[in-house]
Order: sequence, then C-alpha cells, then structure tokens
Amino acid sequence: MSQVALESLLNRAISGDEKAENEIFHFLFPRFKRFAKRKIQEDNEAEDIAQEACLTILEKYKSEQFSVSFQAWSYGVLKMKIGNYLQKSNVRKKVMTDCNDDSRGTLEGQSGNDPDLKRRMMHCIKLMMKKNHRYVRTLNLIHHGYTSGEITSKMEISLSNYYSILSNGRNMLRKCLEAGRL
Repeated sequence: MSQVALESLLNRAISGDEKAENEIFHFLFPRFKRFAKRKIQEDNEAEDIAQEACLTILEKYKSEQFSVSFQAWSYGVLKMKIGNYLQKSNVRKKVMTDCNDDSRGTLEGQSGNDPDLKRRMMHCIKLMMKKNHRYVRTLNLIHHGYTSGEITSKMEISLSNYYSILSNGRNMLRKCLEAGRL
C-alpha cells in the first residue's frame, strides 16, 4: 500500500469509517509482527507486542497531531513497545538469576534440616511483616509455586511492581538472616 493510499485510509478512519480503520490495522499488524519478531526472536511475544502497538495506535490516532507521517508515527509506537518489552525482559532475567543464586538454595533446601536457620527465618519474617507485609506475601507465594502472573493477579499489582517487591523482600530477608536484624 502506498503512503498516499494509507493517508487516504487514515483520513477516512478519522472521519468515522470503520471499514477504513479495519483496513489500516489489517495492513499494520502483520508488518508489525514481522518487525517485532526480527527484533526479539520470539513469535508469541512479537504477536503480543504487535497487538499492543495496534491497540495504542487505535486509542490515539484520532487525536494525534502527526509531526511525521502516520506510518512513521505508528512504527515509533511499535519501537517503544519493543523497547519496553526488552527492558522488562532484562529486569526479569536479572530477577530470575537472583532467584536462582546460592542463597535461595540455602533457604529452601537447608531450612528444613537446620533448626537454627528455621528459627532465624521465622524471626526475620516477623520483622519483615512489621515493615512491609507485601514482601513476605510475595516470598511466600513464590515458595508455594505460584507464577509471577498469578502473584500479580492475586496481589493486584503490576509486573514491574512485583519484581521490585520481590527484589526488596529478598534483599531484606538476606540482610536479616546475615545480621539477625533489619
């Protein structure tokens, strides 16, 4: 589709033509998906990112004053969605690496065999409950095998907030176990 044809569709869509709006998104979505897949190498994630970008464009295109062409603006939206995904992905990788370090193995694997460690953990958990109960609840849900998606749903928090709570809670628990106090 040429730039002129796309701009014509855009003008019709802004005027309320739903068919033109559908054509725009049927045009953009497969291109967005291919573009995202080249950037992140994950087919399912690329499709999600393409859908998110299309939804954002759908919400904003009627009120947007384009300083560049609609197509350039829409690809800018897609690039921001990809950047957000990559940033979150890097945070997730760091948190998951932290979750798999030696201290976690010590806490889960040896606490049942070491009564002193178990006593210190209970002491630290009580102290943490006084500071911020979300830290303890998050760690407990992880211990019981809930996924990050299930935890964010149960606690009604965003994924980035979950990772922040998880990191702070683990650091607080580690510090308390080492020092005996918060």
